[in-house]
Amino acid sequence: MSINPISPNLVHLLNPKPISADSNKTDEPGGFADVMTEALRTANQTESVDRASTLQLLMGGTDDLSGILLDAQKAELSLQLALQIRNKVIDAYNEIMRMSI
Repeated sequence: MSINPISPNLVHLLNPKPISADSNKTDEPGGFADVMTEALRTANQTESVDRASTLQLLMGGTDDLSGILLDAQKAELSLQLALQIRNKVIDAYNEIMRMSI
């Protein structure tokens, strides 16, 4: 059994590139909107997979309870990731707003 990452597009968060003087001249998208969109897309996809596998179990199409539980856990973790990204950004925004100029 092979284990696939929830979202291979978010792996770059674990290995961020160092900031350079020409960081605005990048070939790859990596802004907050892209990260948040990908996190929400991943959460939505895993939720859809979870619903489909649960429906298969209820209709008697499968008896793989462990796979269904893994799908549910993936969906929960994807949603928690999206919420934590949002919470960190809101915290950073509030901190910036508290700064005096």
